[in-house]
Formats: sequence, C-alpha cells, structure tokens
Amino acid sequence: MFTALVVDADDESASVLREALADAGCLDIECAASSELHSFTSESAAPDLIVLCARGSQVGTVQRVASTLREVPILAVCDEGDIDLAFVAGAAECVTRPLRRRELVGRIREAMRGRSEARRRAYRERKMSDRIVSLQREKQDLERLVCVDALTGVANRRHALGMLAAEWKRAARENMPVAVVMIDLDCYHAYNERYGHLGGDQCLARVADAMVRCLRRPSDYLGRYGGEEFIAVLPNTDAVGAKIVAERLRAAVEALAIPHEASVCGHVVTITAGFASLKVLADDSEDLLIAAADSALLRAKAQGRNRVGGEAPLVRPSRISAQRWQRYTPVYVDPWFADRIPSYLDSVHEEARGQLETLRSGERRGATALARLRQGANHIGLTELERQIARVESAARDGELAEMRDAAEALVQYVTHVQIIYRRPNEAAAVMAS
Repeated sequence: MFTALVVDADDESASVLREALADAGCLDIECAASSELHSFTSESAAPDLIVLCARGSQVGTVQRVASTLREVPILAVCDEGDIDLAFVAGAAECVTRPLRRRELVGRIREAMRGRSEARRRAYRERKMSDRIVSLQREKQDLERLVCVDALTGVANRRHALGMLAAEWKRAARENMPVAVVMIDLDCYHAYNERYGHLGGDQCLARVADAMVRCLRRPSDYLGRYGGEEFIAVLPNTDAVGAKIVAERLRAAVEALAIPHEASVCGHVVTITAGFASLKVLADDSEDLLIAAADSALLRAKAQGRNRVGGEAPLVRPSRISAQRWQRYTPVYVDPWFADRIPSYLDSVHEEARGQLETLRSGERRGATALARLRQGANHIGLTELERQIARVESAARDGELAEMRDAAEALVQYVTHVQIIYRRPNEAAAVMAS
C-alpha cells in the first residue's frame, strides 16, 4: 500500500493512471501541476511515488524533482525519443505514450519494488555504520582501560613508560632535558598488615590523588610503577625543577596525615622520592634516567625515608605564589589523553594569540581553526575550555571586536594556568567523596 502524486497529466492520461495505480495497490492519489512541486521539499511530506508526465523540454522537471526528493521513485510518462533523457535525469521507470494499463501496473510495481530494496539497503548501511561507530567506541574504551591503573586511576606502568619513551625521543630532537621522580610509600607492607588490604588500597588511592594534584604543567604526569611505587615524568625539567616537584610530592603526602602506627619513620603515611634529570643524547635510553632516579631513591631510603634524594644545585627557595595555579578549577582528564593534550593546548594558545595579533593590526581572522579546536575540546572532555573557545568563535563570527579581544585574552590566561590532572575522573570523584 502506498500513496502517489500524478504531475502534469491531461484528463485522458489521469484516468488511465488512476486505474493502474489502484490496481497496483495505491491508496491515495493526488494530482498536481509541476509548478506546485515546491510544496514537496522534504521526504516526510512527499508521497511514495511520483508519476510525472513530461513532453520535450519538460523532461528537465524529472531532474529537478529527483535532486530534491532523492528517496522517492519517479515514473516518467514520456515520448519514446525522450526515454534515455528521462533515465539520465533520474527516473526510476519510464513508460511511453499511448499508455497501456497492464504495462503501467508492471512499471509501477517495479518502481515500488526498487524503492523497498533501496530502503532495505539504506537500513542495512545505517546499521553497519552504527555498528562501526560502536566498535570504534568500544576500541577506544578498551585502549583507555589498558592504559589506566584500575586502583588509583593514574597511568599504569606500561602507559607511563610508553609516554616516557616518546617524550625521550622528542627531547632528543629538541635537545631538552627530561626528569623523573621515583616514589615509594614508606613501610607499605607493614601498613597492609596493620590495616588490611582494603585499607592499603584506600591509602594508595588517596596518596595518588594527593601526588597527582602536585603536577601543575599539562606535560607532567604520574604513573603507578608497581605495588606501592609511582613514577612522575617531568618533560623539559632540570634537576632543580625535579627536586622542587619531588619535595612538593613528599610534603603533600605527609600533609594527608593518614595514620600509620606501624611506620618506622613517623606516625603518618609518608613517601620517599628519588629524582634525576638528564639532557637527552641520541644514543641514550630512557632506562638510564630511570636507573639514576631509582639509585637516588635507594640512597634516600637508606638515609631514613620520608625524604628526597638526588643531585641538584643549591638554589634559593622559590617565592612564586601557588595562587596562579588555583585561579581555575583543576580539570581531571583520562590518562589516555596525556600524550596529546600538551600539543593541543599549545595549538589553542597559538590560535588565541593569533586572534589578538590580527585584532591589533586591524584585521580579522577566520574562525575555522577555532571550530576545529572547539571540537577537540569536546572530544577530550574539556568542558570549560570548549565554552571559552566557543565564546571567541562567536565573537569572531559576529564581528564583536571588543568581546573577541576579551574572550581571546581570557582564553590565553586559562590555557596558560589551568591545571590538567591525568587521572580517570570517576576514580578521582570516588576518592574525593571518601
């Protein structure tokens, strides 16, 4: 059962067409002139079949209708010399004058059969496309699962060392140093014996949360190295910077004041850290850096624990306020994105600076790059960054120069000072709730 629209039919043709359509199972038949086809501009308002009577130059109407209503089959009634032209224009079936009722019924049924097959094919393609999208999402979810430590939510050893290897190669190309901090919870086995393994798991999660908050640059990340051991990777960081971060990690864990009655170095949970920084050479391996930090850790443990070990020049304590890192709410991001976000934020910063420079020169810059960056923020889950980019994009599109300047400057400040924490958000929320 279907509906049909008969276009530009004379009285004699309309009568034959109505009878043939009724024999083919048509329930509702309407007649119209080609000038009235503009009312059928969407598939939802269109009939199931269009029977278009065309003569000579009117065959062009077939092409116009076919391009507008792609899923509606067209049965063209034309002269024998116009059959090829009608098919090229987009007709599904053609019949020639004089009209023969039995032939019309066959052509109508064939057109509707083709429509049903096209719909089934489109349905199968949509199902396949949806399945492909679903498989891609499952693949991404699995990739995220295998790179995250299930207990602490930070990068696991495999992912952390994989990113360190990539960072090592980048530092070799750019002739920059790389630092790592090896961390060990003091007397953790005694903690497990005293408070149980569930208590030990909660302790590890809280310690990981405290330490991951100490890493302020988007390029810095924390990984669980194994058991009660962690590793902090600090790209483009010298020994002095590594020492500062290591001491910050130690102090943050001690400040948690988690009771530890079985500890030999205090009454609360503490850590011992060893740091090392190396200027990367082409022939060196990142294992050399890990071994140096591990040796510093062992020396610090031998000296009494709850301390930082490593070689660094003596410097005056930094008086830089931490308030600039507290201007914005820290953003928790899945560790899976840790190797992409630094370069992405650099792109956002560069584009925002570029927008400001063009404004100062009196020119206007396109918003294409902003749209791409906004989509990237959405993909990563940086909601506030997405909002700020959208603000710049909207002002650029509307030509509101003052608003655009304010939005671009705010975006530069946000990208420069926001703290990105590489820890799976749901694990972070669970620790904060406890």
